[in-house]
Amino acid sequence: MPQGRPTKHKLGERKKRTIIGADLPETEIFRGDVLIRSLSGSPRSIGCMYYYDDTGSALFERLCQEESYYLFRAEKEILAHHAISIAEITGPVSLVELGAGNAQKTTLLIDAYMENHGSTSYAAIDINRSILEKAAENLLSMTPDLHFTGIIGVYQTGLEQAATVTGQKLLVCLGASLGNMYDDELHGLLDSVHSLFSVGDYFLVGIDLDKSSDILEEAYNNQSAILTNLCVLQHLNWRFDGNFNVFQFRHVAFHNKSLSRMEAHLEATQAQFINLGKLEFSFFLEKGERIRTEIMRKVNLNTFNEIFIKHGLNPVHHWTDSEQRYAACLFQIVGGQDNYQSVSFVGNTMVDESKSPQG
Repeated sequence: MPQGRPTKHKLGERKKRTIIGADLPETEIFRGDVLIRSLSGSPRSIGCMYYYDDTGSALFERLCQEESYYLFRAEKEILAHHAISIAEITGPVSLVELGAGNAQKTTLLIDAYMENHGSTSYAAIDINRSILEKAAENLLSMTPDLHFTGIIGVYQTGLEQAATVTGQKLLVCLGASLGNMYDDELHGLLDSVHSLFSVGDYFLVGIDLDKSSDILEEAYNNQSAILTNLCVLQHLNWRFDGNFNVFQFRHVAFHNKSLSRMEAHLEATQAQFINLGKLEFSFFLEKGERIRTEIMRKVNLNTFNEIFIKHGLNPVHHWTDSEQRYAACLFQIVGGQDNYQSVSFVGNTMVDESKSPQG
């Protein structure tokens, strides 16, 4: 850490288990004004955070066990074979995870750091408190010497809290979560990582590689994927007093080759009037009209690396699974950022940034 920086405290250093951010109002996480803008856009859309209430999180865990959903197994294979190498490259660090969920795969990393470097601190950032508490219980039952801090919040607020961890850090974002971000969101996150964390800190990113449409579409059209997508409407209903009828929508997921991404939508099977009572917001859906619920980028590694380089994060190493379907990429923060034009990755071509529908 650079000399002259004020001394910082270490999250979780006095207790083996700490949950912070419980006083953050849910209205700051699930912002009604953002949802209204996205549902008023063209195309209409819903932020993928609405997948992850308790029901949605349970359905996602079920999705990860589907035979066609290779992402979970591919990433777990990489960590099972290479977590020790990652720990050797970075040396002793505090682990910080974005979108931790149940931290099932992260256990492989934690075990590697405990084996190589002894007692380890782990800060898990997630919007779902019950999931964080479950992760803490599971991890501490297996690794009692772990210092666990759960941080309730979105990525930005979580990063601000995690930045107070002393010493060198490894930021972790697994599950191809960065692939769910629109270009402006990704650039904003990387800017925050570079500004909030220190030169020499590391960033480990799991990302899905581009591949044939049949493999991708099979992964996102199984029964669990369909139920997970429809569950978004139930989340909006209970949170915002909505009147979505899940039986009047169908799941649509397809490979958008021109943008190198999968897209998930909910298509209205009949014309209907939607009302979100708590937001005092209503709109009309035509039969066949779609609401986009998620994008899932499928990347070329060289192009993906260029994005990080332009934000002051240099590639250190990457690992792929045995079938070359998925990659875990390790980056390190370097001093200063180049003046750069915002770009996105579409296949092998760099293009100007497009804005997310959330604005």
